[in-house]
Formats: sequence, structure tokens, C-alpha cells
Amino acid sequence: MKNFKQKMIAKKLEQELSIKGGIVTVDEISCDGCGDCVETCPFDAIDLIILSDKAVKDLPFKGRLKVMVKGSEKALIKQDLCTACGLCMKNCHEFAIHKVKK
Repeated sequence: MKNFKQKMIAKKLEQELSIKGGIVTVDEISCDGCGDCVETCPFDAIDLIILSDKAVKDLPFKGRLKVMVKGSEKALIKQDLCTACGLCMKNCHEFAIHKVKK
């Protein structure tokens, strides 16, 4: 099962990286605020922010549960600095960073 999941994630990542002119976004539900993406980004285009209590309450159950376990820090992409190179996407162990069409 693990091998299947890894193959599916790799295929999805390949599809997203092939998007031309897309922007990079963070899925706040999946992000655990580890900061690996911040350290990886060569353009200093990612910050960790602390979600407000209201923002946490607005998350679905999975997101609120992750906040209870991991904390309320989440990655935030600074779109003006991001080149959508994909390094952060490749290094996110939660697969919380995605490239989407503008």
C-alpha cells in the first residue's frame, strides 16, 4: 500500500510541476508547520505564520486535529518572491504544497 501511495504522490507532483505559469499554494489542512519548506526555498518566499483562533475554528476537523497535535504554525507563500520552482513541493513530507493554474 505504501508503495502505491508513493507512486500516486510522485505522479501528482510530476503533473503539478508541469503546469506552466502556475502559482504555488499551501493546503492549511495538511501543513503541519514543520518549516522544511522555509529552509528549502532559495528565494526566501515562504514564511511560517501562526493561525488566528478564528482561522483554526474555520478549518475542517482534520485541520483542527492537526493544529491540536502539531500547533497552529502554517506555511505561507509570498507570491511576489515565489518563482514556482517546485523545491518546496518536493521537500514537503505532508504533500501540503501544490502548484495550481493562475
